[in-house]
Amino acid sequence: MGIKLARKEKKKEESSSSFWAFMNKDISFGGAFSAKRKQAFYEELALLLRAGLDLQTALELLKENLKKKKEQEILGRLLEEIISGARFFEAMQRLSVFSTYECYSIQIAEESGQLQAVLKDLAAFFRKSLKYRQQLISALSYPIFVMSFSFLALFFLLRYLVPMFSGIYERFGSELPYLTRLVVQASDYSSRYGGYVLLLLLGLIIFLYSQKKAVWWRKWRANILLFLPIFGPIIKRIYLARFAQSMALLLGARLPLLQAMDLLDQMIDFYPLELVLKSASQKVLQGDTLAEALGKGTIFNNQFLALIRVGEEAGQLGPMFGRLAEQYNEEIEQRTAIIGSLLEPVLIVALGFMVAVILVAMYLPLFQLSTSIGF
Repeated sequence: MGIKLARKEKKKEESSSSFWAFMNKDISFGGAFSAKRKQAFYEELALLLRAGLDLQTALELLKENLKKKKEQEILGRLLEEIISGARFFEAMQRLSVFSTYECYSIQIAEESGQLQAVLKDLAAFFRKSLKYRQQLISALSYPIFVMSFSFLALFFLLRYLVPMFSGIYERFGSELPYLTRLVVQASDYSSRYGGYVLLLLLGLIIFLYSQKKAVWWRKWRANILLFLPIFGPIIKRIYLARFAQSMALLLGARLPLLQAMDLLDQMIDFYPLELVLKSASQKVLQGDTLAEALGKGTIFNNQFLALIRVGEEAGQLGPMFGRLAEQYNEEIEQRTAIIGSLLEPVLIVALGFMVAVILVAMYLPLFQLSTSIGF
């Protein structure tokens, strides 16, 4: 039944086509109730229940404090289901904004009488998921911004500044320096083909976005991210930290290992991990240990697998995944800080060098002219 419910939820998720749903797919299930909103929802609900309020009253108070209409509608539907006799997890299952993992966690919490503790765990899950996503964005956003700005600056110089100088130099009739000729030729090419290149890039972006769920593109996108110089290892650690954190929470909720792996396949949208998990589930079902099954892939290093093996032998697999998540999170923060401090001056120097070369190329004929006439 759990696998059927997971597949049903997966179909609901795939039906969402909005941009933000795509960006937040692995940490948020439904654009109307974002990961940040879910974090606050579970934290506030746990606080109200600890204060002695019953579930219905707590949800009513939370609904009154919400400002967005869509979020109020979601809690309103939850209340309607609960008032009609449904249990909390059943009401969540009937709404498309809650993931299978959330519904299972709440079901186990209600059956074991640990609702407040599980609500705190869910809040922690979304808090760390947001943190991992922010780390991924921060690792890529600055270099992408600087490179985009450099491209625009280069396009402006070649499209507007260089033609102005080249028109003046044509009147002199003298031979231009080699560097100046190269820059003028680059300017001519940008004027002739720049528009076509931009249209081609725009068409490529639209095509790739339309193929965002295609297996071939998800595979290539993951390979490109992993093989990026400097950033590839950080991106790999971010997804491994997500994997470890999610496994720690799922196993901490006392889900069977195979069921946890099946749910995790839907929670992390990263093709290499999905591929390994699908294969590992079959290996575990055939009798292999989790460390042996995950070792069949290439994304997990020996240290990661060794710690998983130790956790299995000690019967502490969930806590071991929690330690791995903390370890990788610390490494990510350290590497991101180091790369940020080193990369910023390098990119600024590269941008300055590019602009300087163009300016020197444009003023070099003027220097030669002044020398030839005796100044």
